[in-house]
Amino acid sequence: MTTGNREDYLINILRLTENKPTAKTTELALFMDVTAASVSEMLSTLSKEGMVSYQKYKGVSLTDKGLEYARHVRKKHHIMEYFLMNVLDVDSATAHEEACKMEHVISDCSAKKMCQMTGYHEICDDCRDECDIGGSVSLISMEPMSGGVISHLRSDDPAQIRKLISIGFIPGKKVRKDLDPVTGTSVISLGSMEVAVEKDLTGAVFVDPE
Repeated sequence: MTTGNREDYLINILRLTENKPTAKTTELALFMDVTAASVSEMLSTLSKEGMVSYQKYKGVSLTDKGLEYARHVRKKHHIMEYFLMNVLDVDSATAHEEACKMEHVISDCSAKKMCQMTGYHEICDDCRDECDIGGSVSLISMEPMSGGVISHLRSDDPAQIRKLISIGFIPGKKVRKDLDPVTGTSVISLGSMEVAVEKDLTGAVFVDPE
């Protein structure tokens, strides 16, 4: 039994039981396009692991342990799907198909970075809690001669996110807001380089102040 196959079962049970207590094995088999025998075998294994509550002829439901696991994997799927569509400009059907494959192998750390990079945590309560963005402030509101570490990006315009990433505004990088001594305008120091950034773009960068 592969991890991906096991996780597929948990996620699909989650989908089928979100609005009802249990899912029938025949329903799960049809939904996943597998044989009833394969479903029974997997459910028996998952039951022994404490992931599902399964009674033959009565149906299957997720245990608390299984529910937490399934939601975690599904969250990574949504992060990947959002990243593919909004950063790489992949169409929704392809993004969904590829996210189904990558959700099983991407690490929690990488998923979190993608979440912070795209601002997905702003529409996902679970991600918002995990990303811990409560103390961050927008770069546009920071005082001159102040800095910190980029916490996350947030914009309703995917093009802005793509532009910021291309410039080098990546969560975890150090950033500083300085003043040009000649013009008095803001200059953004990003790591070891200075960059000119439009004012509206700085409103999409959020920083954990030093």
